[in-house]
Order: sequence, then C-alpha cells, then structure tokens
Amino acid sequence: MRQYGPQWKVLRRFSTSTLRSCGMGTGIMEDKITLECQHFCTALKENADRPFDLTHLLHNAVANIICSMAIGKRFESGDPTFLRLMAIVERAMVLFITAHVINIYPVLRFFPVVGRPYEEWMDLTVKCHDCMTDVIAQQQKSQKASGEPNNIIDAFTKSVELNPDSLPDQSLMYLLIDLFAAGTETTANTLRWGLLYLMTHPDVQTKVQAELDEVVGRDRPPAVSDKPNLPYTEATIMEMQRIRTVAPLSVPHCTTSDTALLGYDIPAGTDVLINLWSLHMDPGSWDNPDKFDPSRFLDGNGQLQTNDSFMPFSTGRRVCLGEQLAKMELFLFLTNMLQQFTFTLPEGARPNFDGILGATLRPESFKLIAVRRV
Repeated sequence: MRQYGPQWKVLRRFSTSTLRSCGMGTGIMEDKITLECQHFCTALKENADRPFDLTHLLHNAVANIICSMAIGKRFESGDPTFLRLMAIVERAMVLFITAHVINIYPVLRFFPVVGRPYEEWMDLTVKCHDCMTDVIAQQQKSQKASGEPNNIIDAFTKSVELNPDSLPDQSLMYLLIDLFAAGTETTANTLRWGLLYLMTHPDVQTKVQAELDEVVGRDRPPAVSDKPNLPYTEATIMEMQRIRTVAPLSVPHCTTSDTALLGYDIPAGTDVLINLWSLHMDPGSWDNPDKFDPSRFLDGNGQLQTNDSFMPFSTGRRVCLGEQLAKMELFLFLTNMLQQFTFTLPEGARPNFDGILGATLRPESFKLIAVRRV
C-alpha cells in the first residue's frame, strides 16, 4: 500500500479516470454486470431444487466483472488461468491477518505458529505476481495497434509509452491485484451474508420479491433505473452491509506525521485500523443492532433514509475506489436472484453467523436450495 503523497495521488487519479472510461457508473458497466447475472442465474437453474454451495459460482461471476475492466474480457469458469488466480486470492484473503500481524511485529516470523502461515503468504505472493505478470504480458501482446484503450492494462501501457515517468514503476501489477481481490471478495461475501440472512428471515425475502414483482415484474431483468422505486430492496442491501461488515477493520492505514486524536498522541509511522464493525454495531447509533431489520433504513413514509454511522465503503481520501461499481453489483445481483428464485436452507441446517476473519469477514461454507419462482 502506497504512502499518501504525489505518487499515490497520480495513481489514484489514473485509476479513477480509467475505471470511469471503462464504464464504471454507466450503462456500459450495467450491461456487463447484467450479462454476468444472466450467466450466474443460468448456473443456479442447473443446480435448482437441491442443496448446493454457490460460493465458487458467485465469486467467479463477480470476479469476471473486474476482469472485463482490467483486461477487457471475461473468463469461462473452467479457464486454468482464472482458476489459478481465484485460488491464490482466496487463500491469501484467509492468511491476510497473520501477514499483517508480522508487518507490525516482524520478529514473530521466527515463531513456528506464525512463521509457517507467513511463509505460505510469501509463497502465494510470488505465485500471484507470476500469474498477474502472465496476464499482463498476454494482454499487452494482443493489444490492438489502434483505438482507445478499453481496459486498465491497455490504458496503463499507453500512458507509460507516451510518458515513461507518468506512473510509478510496478504499480500496474499491484493495482490489478488490489482490484481483483478487493472487488471480488467484498461484493461476493456481502451477497453470501445477505442470502444467509434472507433465508433465516423469509418475511424480508418475501417483501423484497413483492416489491420487485410490483415494480419490475417477471418479463424483463431489473435495471439500475428501477432503484428509486425499490426502497425496501435498497434498505435490505444496506442492512446486509451493516449487520455483517465484510471489511470490519477496513484496510490498514499509517500515520505520516505525529498527530493527536481524541486526546491520544499517535506517533508518525503508527499502524492505524478503522473499526467499521464498531460503527455499524453501536447501540448508540442503531436500535437493536444485532437484529436484521431493513426498515431501520426507511422513514415513516417508506422512503430510504441515511445514517451518519453507515460507512461500508469507509471514508476520507482512501474511500473505496470501487464504491459505485460495488453498489451496482449488489443491486443487480440481488434483484436478479430474487426475481427468479426463492432461497431456503436445507432441512436441519444450522446457519453460522460468526464468520471467518481474514482480509474480509466471510461466512463459513453453507449449502442452500434455490427454488425457481413460477
């Protein structure tokens, strides 16, 4: 992670402008997400009416959206490069906490309990770099000689060709890794948590489906333009993000100078973690915060309302780069799923809401039953 400064500002501007040029927040991106929703729902139909774990199907679908922006194409689920990258990222997310502890206390890497996961993390880092280097080389080789760049690799390559000093060295690889990991894990795990809560709160699932039936119907897929007319659906998505914050400690930050906060002196170079979990579960800000209740985001007229303590994408200069993309993905995936299916837990299943903490808070593996709506 780069220190806040000139190089970070340059890379942030490049990333923001390139993601926008690739369609983030526009109808182009909506079309790409809708396409992945269609592929995903087709896979759900093939597994309908029987218990199965949709984790890999969902993660692959979300990851393909990032791939379309990063390298200008989507992968089939069985593509060996895609499977390799997904496996590396998934394991790295689990090992993230151990790796970060060693960043704070480097001496711990010599202790076997911590040292072995750290060695695995370093091995995964090398594999991830090698895999991403291959992806970049393949795309640069196939890049068209003319035309405007339509993905991040092409845009980066063109910028450096025009001005070799325009972007920091090696930043393309790290940018792609960050986008792929963060853009896949957070959205996919939010949806998995959401499904778990909807299955244990069937009244909420029924209300969302009733609103979708009234506003969208069954003859066309939901669209972003439907959002203003689907307040309960939007409130449900916000409650999914609140009750199980998938990035409970955001990402590690570091003070660049001596500072003071709320009476505490914080020296320069101190690791700082933002406790978004505490913010989202604070009884002083939320009534009965442990309860899954989308109505907390609705006013007396049933319209959407905000809460200053709701910050799933963090805040400040390092606010999530892909916030617009994530919001569109969450909306389109959830509405497409609930328009076509009702989700239930297998008989006798006992859902676990504790989760597994790594770089993100992910639910433990669970099976569900997708019942086609008729």
